[in-house]
Amino acid sequence: MMEERATILIVDDEKSNIDVLVGLLSDDFRTLVAKNGEQALKRAVSDPKPDLILLDIMMPIMDGYEVCQRLKAEKNTSGIPVIFITGRSNVEDETRGLAIGAVDFIRKPFNPNVVLARINTHLALQRQKNRLIELNDLKNKFLGMAAHDLRSPLNSICGLSEILLTMELSDEERHKFTSTIHDVGMQMLHLINDLLDVTVIESGHFDLDLRPGNLHALVEGRLALMTGLATKKGIAIQLEGGETPPVAFDKERIAQVMDNLLSNAIKFSPPGSTITVCTGQQKGKIFVRVMDQGPGIPDQERERLFAAFQKLSARPTGKEKSTGLGLSIVKRIVEAHKGEITVENRPQRGAVFSVLLAMDGSVSKK
Repeated sequence: MMEERATILIVDDEKSNIDVLVGLLSDDFRTLVAKNGEQALKRAVSDPKPDLILLDIMMPIMDGYEVCQRLKAEKNTSGIPVIFITGRSNVEDETRGLAIGAVDFIRKPFNPNVVLARINTHLALQRQKNRLIELNDLKNKFLGMAAHDLRSPLNSICGLSEILLTMELSDEERHKFTSTIHDVGMQMLHLINDLLDVTVIESGHFDLDLRPGNLHALVEGRLALMTGLATKKGIAIQLEGGETPPVAFDKERIAQVMDNLLSNAIKFSPPGSTITVCTGQQKGKIFVRVMDQGPGIPDQERERLFAAFQKLSARPTGKEKSTGLGLSIVKRIVEAHKGEITVENRPQRGAVFSVLLAMDGSVSKK
């Protein structure tokens, strides 16, 4: 996917300067224009919101310094980088501009290479800053989720283990408590694994071990492991399709995709229903589809389905726990393979998740 072009707001009261800057920037950026300070303040909160502002200092009524101060005083515009454009070159002007929040200066007459270099530098810095803010928010969500979702199972483990240590129990009671501790421990392990996976993916250090493999055989193996879980809920799983041509994929990561999709289907399917898994090829791609007979995905929730920490209106039929991370991880793994994942509702009832991988093997490590 191509990165969206950045938007630059040019603020200057001289038409000749505006024409030069628009002509210089319009090939690479979207440009907005304001001819005075009041227009600049309005355009700064417009849609699209500017990613960077080029601001002339010497303007009538409201000079660039006042515009910059007012931009930095408002929450919605305080984070937009401001570069002053000026024909003056004294140290006092630069010192004052930097003190009120500007990130740089560009001198008139304009040197095209300098203008582009400074704009690109500060846009890159702004993208890095925004990314750090996103990662910090994600970290805070991780900590909040871990604290909230681990407290209850830890209390259960502590309470049940204390009973095992202090009370005389029959073999049946002891086995029941031990089984509960095991189940709660596995629940905690799944949560921690999901959090660690998202951390690795979001950090950008997400490498794939790509090797030619048989997707149908891998799917068959994961189904065998999931059959017991489905049987406990009275759910049948059936596999359709045959052998698929070799395709390059990371066996461990695609196994993780299948486990998430299958466990998700089991989690939201009612007892007595059937989950159908189908493999095949179409238009130069290998596909695997997981079709359940659950409630389906409401149209208004589909956009949030693959986002992290999303818990939608549908509830697991067996009161299973959900972290809201599984489908987010699935999407990132599939996209790292240059593949595609889609979801649609079945006409009768249920949802269909489809994963498509390219057959040409032209997948590079991320």
